Order: sequence, then structure tokens, then C-alpha cells
Amino acid sequence: MEWNGIHPGTHILHFTEGRYLGTSTAKPYAYTEVLGRTRDTIAVQYRWADADDPLCCPQGGPSTVTFALANCRVIANGQFPPDN
Repeated sequence: MEWNGIHPGTHILHFTEGRYLGTSTAKPYAYTEVLGRTRDTIAVQYRWADADDPLCCPQGGPSTVTFALANCRVIANGQFPPDN
């Protein structure tokens, strides 16, 4: 996948019982951090740089999205960063 961002993009990969379920999002996002996880949930924090932000210090967000495993599917709950 081509990445046009300046800061590295990150994908979160989901697995269950050794089987790959896919990524949290269709495209990678910069400033992505896993906050915590349980056996069937993961909390991910997203930040994003606003137009005048230096790369070191994004001011957008944070927004936390929780991903839960349900019947071998990953369900997202929360708000993702805006598409720029």
C-alpha cells in the first residue's frame, strides 16, 4: 500500500486463535498507539497533525477507538481521525 504521509503510518493487525482477521482500518494512520487490550478487545488511540502542527507534536485528537471480537469479526466503536 502506498503511504503519502510524512510521519510513518501504522496498521493494527487482528488475529484470533492463530487466524488473521484483517486490519483495524483500510488505510494506515500516523500517531497510532495501542492503549491496552484484553482477550477480546483492544483500545487504540489516534492523534493527527493539524495544518500548522510540527511533526513531533500533533494537536488533533486524541480519539480512542475500541475494537471488540464478536463471532470472529472485529467491531469498531469510536471516532477515527478525519480524512485529509
